[in-house]
Amino acid sequence: MIGNILLVLLLLLLSSKIVGSIFQKIGLDTTIGELLTGIIFGPFVLKFIGPESIEPFAIIGSVLILFIAGMKQQDVGEIYKDKPALKIGLTLLIVTALLMSAFFYFIPAYFGINLTLLQAIVLGLAFAIIDIGVPAKVLISKGLINLPVGRIIVRSAIVNIIMGLCLFTLLTLFITPGLADIIIKAAGVLLFLGLTVLLVYFLARISRLVIRLHIEEAEFSLALILVLALAYITDIIGFSSVLGAFIAGVLIERMPFAETKSFSDKIKSISFGLFIPLFFVWFGLTINLPEIWKQLALAVMIFFAYTTIRFAITYSYMKKYNLRMPGLISSSMLSVDIESLVILMIALQLGIFTTNTPLTLFAPSVFFSTLLIVLLVAFFSKREKGPNTERSRA
Repeated sequence: MIGNILLVLLLLLLSSKIVGSIFQKIGLDTTIGELLTGIIFGPFVLKFIGPESIEPFAIIGSVLILFIAGMKQQDVGEIYKDKPALKIGLTLLIVTALLMSAFFYFIPAYFGINLTLLQAIVLGLAFAIIDIGVPAKVLISKGLINLPVGRIIVRSAIVNIIMGLCLFTLLTLFITPGLADIIIKAAGVLLFLGLTVLLVYFLARISRLVIRLHIEEAEFSLALILVLALAYITDIIGFSSVLGAFIAGVLIERMPFAETKSFSDKIKSISFGLFIPLFFVWFGLTINLPEIWKQLALAVMIFFAYTTIRFAITYSYMKKYNLRMPGLISSSMLSVDIESLVILMIALQLGIFTTNTPLTLFAPSVFFSTLLIVLLVAFFSKREKGPNTERSRA
């Protein structure tokens, strides 16, 4: 194994960018290339690099992922007034989570994997959360993003993600189910909510003060300090850092400088240029290829179970609201990616899982869903009418 961290970062970043760009050119997501880079350099192929060598970078990457997700939550109040979006997002989350939780509680036992109820629920929830990037890309490519169907689908994905993260945070109450522990955590949540309210009212003043001090890169520094501080606070009170990072993003989005191109470019550069790719490479490094091969039948069953549930729910709602291109849009909702993986990673850190079994079961779905979406989008693009031939009604 390579021990020099500088050489490790050089190899992984260079390779992940090259492989990711190749996958992007053939119409697949760059994250597939980043995962593949981790697998190649990991303990089960070349055996050059272990996952522990870049785990701190992966943790920061997971925090930044949720921070950026929080920054995208513009007009949250308007989103929750959109009844079709609310129904689609919540139904996808709740129904998929319930059915997949039942699946994980009963089915893996036949393959020699025994999961507790909490572990099954966390896995079910991870497979119920939508990756917003794929439907957004499909909507943009088909010219639907600014039409009613586009707004409803994007908003439903946002509702799904926000409520999924909130449910995961609530689930962490039951890691140590003693009454005293639950009371302490509940008190911690109340204190954190109080801190959040104070930040809502005073963050603008703090921002102006920091700018007046003429600190170099003041806005960027304030954003990073806030996300790290809130992520740490939610972590020490017994919750995941997910909640703190997400709320930090929502708070920063309210600041005037958040809309400037210079601030946006800096956040994207440090996130997508370094930490987020390393997060996916770390995931690839943790993948146990022999174990995946051993559990491949179960992984395929998981994939078909969650994709069937998601497709059926989305398609039925698209028909109900008479929205355009139901097959194509339903196909775009089948991806599992960043938010789901972050939940599993945090669950491992919190001790909900003591082995990498959830990552072993999750990894094949990342590859399978990407390939299935490409095939289904190509199929339905030919069968369903485009935006210039049909009007959409919300």
